[in-house]
Amino acid sequence: MDIMKWFREVPTGIDGIPLPQDRIDTLEQILLEKFNQDAVIESVMRLKSKKNTVVSLKITPKRLETTTLVAKMFIAGRFENELSILKSSWSYGLAVPEVLEAKDNVILMNFIPGETFVDRINHTFEPHLIDKLAKWYYNYHTAHKQIKGDPRLRNFICHDNQIFGVDFEESCSGPWMLDIAGVSASLLDTNPVFDQRKRVLSWRFLESYLSLFGKKRDEATDKEFISNLADILKQTSVWREDDRILELSEKIRVDGLPTD
Repeated sequence: MDIMKWFREVPTGIDGIPLPQDRIDTLEQILLEKFNQDAVIESVMRLKSKKNTVVSLKITPKRLETTTLVAKMFIAGRFENELSILKSSWSYGLAVPEVLEAKDNVILMNFIPGETFVDRINHTFEPHLIDKLAKWYYNYHTAHKQIKGDPRLRNFICHDNQIFGVDFEESCSGPWMLDIAGVSASLLDTNPVFDQRKRVLSWRFLESYLSLFGKKRDEATDKEFISNLADILKQTSVWREDDRILELSEKIRVDGLPTD
């Protein structure tokens, strides 16, 4: 099967730490056990991931149709955390990838086709998508009693009129507002940046989430939302080294988030 031939060089994480060779060996072992020696790997493509190595791969088992899978090979740890969240989310009926096999810092999952939420919302601005995402977060928080963490909108996929969440290694205890403000920050800091339609959608996201608790916005909630939103954008400006996002953070902290 020799999956290593698909990597031109050893993948590295955000800090330049190389992926241990045994992760690739483990993935190959998983594939051999699941599909046997006669299966043919048609392609391997790296997917965007800051800390770890994530690939989609097409494999054709003998006398069967080609199937597409996703493998996540951990460089920076948190394997057990992500595996636990994925399995429990699946058991709760949440829209997440199904774990097919996992061991030794490698998770093999089914592939979710579709369009990333960030790409879809940035050119359609569909309010019903924001409502669906709010419901996804409500279900997640209710099931796990913790936040997802890393709420970048690239970590959601729109498929068959449903939203699927991916990437759970940073899930942890914390106030739900961090996820809600984080999603809004990701909405506002992607092109078109700070678009008026996105500002409207950010408030709608908060309102839709609150409505699932039977609550409405009030002055205290709005203040907390704006404060967290500004903080998260400031953090984003640092790792992106983007003064424009820093200016946006400061503007929101002072002026709030106007919708006109």
